[in-house]
Amino acid sequence: MTDHVTQAYLDDESLHGVMGRLDLPPHLEAAYGHRLVGRPFFLDEYTAHSVAADVLDFFELLFALPKKMFDGSFTRFADALGIPPAEAALMGSDRPPMHGRADIYRVGDDFRLLEINAGSSLGGPDLGELARAIHENPGFQPFVQEHDLRFFNPVEKLLDAVGRDRTIAFLEEGGMLTKFAKGFASIREACARLGVDVLLGELDELIERNGHLYLRGTKLDVVVRYFSAKQAVAHADLLAKGHKTELYTPFSSYLYGNKSTLALLSEHREKLTDDERALVDRLLPWTRYLRDVPRDEVRGNRENLIVKAAGEFAGTGIHPGWLMTDKEWAELLDAVDKEPYVVQERVRPTVDVIPGDDRSWVTVWGWFVTDTGFAGMSIRSMPSEDGAVISYAGNGLTRVSGLLVH
Repeated sequence: MTDHVTQAYLDDESLHGVMGRLDLPPHLEAAYGHRLVGRPFFLDEYTAHSVAADVLDFFELLFALPKKMFDGSFTRFADALGIPPAEAALMGSDRPPMHGRADIYRVGDDFRLLEINAGSSLGGPDLGELARAIHENPGFQPFVQEHDLRFFNPVEKLLDAVGRDRTIAFLEEGGMLTKFAKGFASIREACARLGVDVLLGELDELIERNGHLYLRGTKLDVVVRYFSAKQAVAHADLLAKGHKTELYTPFSSYLYGNKSTLALLSEHREKLTDDERALVDRLLPWTRYLRDVPRDEVRGNRENLIVKAAGEFAGTGIHPGWLMTDKEWAELLDAVDKEPYVVQERVRPTVDVIPGDDRSWVTVWGWFVTDTGFAGMSIRSMPSEDGAVISYAGNGLTRVSGLLVH
């Protein structure tokens, strides 16, 4: 069912040009201005918080997996996820802060989880600034006021979690800061508007003195981690010595953003309570380790399955069976046979209407959550004919928009 505010927007042609009239901050404009969806998105606030509450409960279930399924052994847990020992050694057993983004498809009035991303290394938090720009557009104000529209800003929630009165650096590794320079400049711009000046750097720029990490001569109180455990292995000694500088989020977050956790939940339903099973059934499509499903079953059901690399991000290692030939599908299955991959049931989302565009659009709703609950949204969309991987960094055909709640 179409949201009534969405329908009101679609019915009023005078509103349809708002995305072309936005006054975007310069770095936000540079990062996203050329790739905007031709409309804002709307959601009732009850649903925003209700789905976020399910996502938070889902995270709590993930945090409980080592105890539920591996007798509390994080070594066995990491091994089951296919995490190499050198990376697992960086991951403590403490429960990480609640910080993540659930990527979700809307299916009618329901929402189905595609994957869950845990930790601070999340793309798209600055799309809250895009929502703000839509909300503040002068020509859009009558509609905003009529429907009492608001927005949530993931960058603001991140700064609240980290602590605004501290010296903060956002760190990458391996040249990724340059590769994603526009995105980081936009996030830094959003932080500055909120009164916090953050530093940007890479791991190899750090030094350690007296237990603190320093970036280009500045002592850091906290590092917001955009680098992975794999990237950090070569810097493990430095990070251990610089223990007085907080790492947000810790490497243990990486355990819970791995797609293999979804396979564990699907495969070990008998170890879940009735409420936990109901939560998994409500959110999660059928998901299994690829290695555990009979090959003939996967081959024969190509049109209804998608294969995903367990530990990758930004659309890497995702293979939708319905866009492949039987031969391509069989070759893929042979190629990744021994690798950490999951296979998941295809979700057929409700398509979205974009004014002035006759194509059907498919949207990923990225629910940001922190310990305080719903923390904003990353809206990514593209025409269904352009593929199945809706990732801003991983697919140049992906567009973005802002969400307003009512």
